[in-house]
Amino acid sequence: MPARPLIRPLRPRLLRRGLLAWFLLAALPLLAQTPPGPTPDPAAEPVHLKVGFAVGAPFVMDNQGLLLGYSVDLWQEIATLNHWTFDQKIYPNIQAGLDAVATHECDVFVSDTSITSDRLKRVDFSQPFFRTGFQIMVTNDRPHTLGWMIENLKKLLVLKIVWVSILVVLAVSALVTFFERKHNPTFPKAHHEGFAEAFYYVVSLALTGKSVYKGFPGTIGKIATIVWMIMGMLMVAVVTSSITSTMTVERLQGEINGPEDLPGKVIGVITGTTGEIYAKDHKLTYISYPNIKAAADALVASTIQGIVADAAILEYYDKSHPELPITEVGPFFNPVNYGFAVPKGDPRRYAIDESLELLVERGKLIQLGKEYLGSAYVP
Repeated sequence: MPARPLIRPLRPRLLRRGLLAWFLLAALPLLAQTPPGPTPDPAAEPVHLKVGFAVGAPFVMDNQGLLLGYSVDLWQEIATLNHWTFDQKIYPNIQAGLDAVATHECDVFVSDTSITSDRLKRVDFSQPFFRTGFQIMVTNDRPHTLGWMIENLKKLLVLKIVWVSILVVLAVSALVTFFERKHNPTFPKAHHEGFAEAFYYVVSLALTGKSVYKGFPGTIGKIATIVWMIMGMLMVAVVTSSITSTMTVERLQGEINGPEDLPGKVIGVITGTTGEIYAKDHKLTYISYPNIKAAADALVASTIQGIVADAAILEYYDKSHPELPITEVGPFFNPVNYGFAVPKGDPRRYAIDESLELLVERGKLIQLGKEYLGSAYVP
């Protein structure tokens, strides 16, 4: 009888099952792991970037050297996903930052930078991470009653019809004074008293059609009185309509309700932004300010009549300064998209786009929008 082997060979089926179980156990950690995003080449050297920023709340805000905001937080997420480190530099405005990118002074520019065809000639942009449009900020302050009356009185005194009416009333009052002294023994003899009495007669007859004054004596006098009554009523109607139309036109000219109302007004824009480009292209009368605060101060001081800028910038500033008499009017116009700017042909743009797409899928952009722009934010 042959000797039994000390180690029995495994059956083929058991061998296959064992190998499969071993493979599954080895692959389990890899299957459970979620790819964190773009994975850099392990053999590549660490990437250190020069990143530029331009302050523009709520996208980039400088808190004593600590930068925060929608764009800042989003860029931090992208840098983390790609294992990038960076140095930061703050530029005075968006145009200065784009110039730095075009000359390779910085590798990425982060702000509320609108993507335009002109800018694409000098730099490349990532895919859009925020969509908005222009809006107009105006003051909603209303003058006090006394100030309103004084201001309207000044406007009335400019009307020629008012001065003509005053001259006609004074001439007729002098004529009544002359005739009354000759034919009415009870008429005051003093010059100032007589003229005041006649002036009262004339104005009363013109405004109400009734007066204690009986009119000039004789047939001609009666006809003259009737003519004056008719002329008085016509004069009152003309003056009233002129004042009403003038005040209506003045009120309409002082209001801005949309982009069609901007021509003929002095508006404020932020230096280096697409708002400034819009004002220049549409030949508007405008004043450039370094930031939204300076523009809003000029608006409240009535130096300008409105501000044209991105709606998100205006709305954030309005909500952050409830004590100011400012508001936004009109619909969105001139839609714009924000993106990160990189030098022409820089391959890092593709890594930024891939990271942005991943963050969109994770809901990070909506989270940042609600954090910095409020619950009403709509991506």
